[in-house]
Amino acid sequence: MLVTAVILAAGKSTRFPGNKMLRRVRLAGVEAPIIRHTVRKFMESGVFDDVVVVVGHRKGEVMDAVGLPDVKYAVSLNYEVGMSESVKAGVSAVMRYSDAVAIHPGDVPFILKSTLRELVRVASEEFSSTDRFVVIPKYRPFMKGGHPLIIGRGLLPYVLEIGEETRGLKGFLARFRHLVRYVCTDDLGVLADVDTPEDLVRDEELMRREV
Repeated sequence: MLVTAVILAAGKSTRFPGNKMLRRVRLAGVEAPIIRHTVRKFMESGVFDDVVVVVGHRKGEVMDAVGLPDVKYAVSLNYEVGMSESVKAGVSAVMRYSDAVAIHPGDVPFILKSTLRELVRVASEEFSSTDRFVVIPKYRPFMKGGHPLIIGRGLLPYVLEIGEETRGLKGFLARFRHLVRYVCTDDLGVLADVDTPEDLVRDEELMRREV
């Protein structure tokens, strides 16, 4: 199974001063921009054949902030419309060769590499019998779904039909809820995003833990 990660980093970060993807933070003793931390997790997990970052707003600066070899990029020309456009830009760039695509926001940097490996393991298990599946981590204490979503190639054409008016990926998941497999985890990193500077204070403990 060939698995591609699509990491979304095209938005304007309206609730964060400047561009949150460029904000430098220290995770597990390493200081780097938020987007580099996120991308590095996927690269170092060892289970993704390709990692593609979707850029748009201040795209050159975001690409420089990633600063990692072997990363590919897709450009969302309509990123101001909403995240749905960035999702479609990323998926359309990789669906021709991917058996499954993991979609993950660039502002969710705290997920553990071990969690990524487990999600891909489960996706591979699903793929052994069907290409129409969605694998989602669920944070066990809250029983709440998080990121990334791993979508089998049989459902990727339907991802290209999403739009802000139909609630984007939420609408997609509602449509195919019968094909979703949840993977319970104690990794709070599947939920913890960075929307405001205050979120970095909230997530201070996650920033110190091993990755």
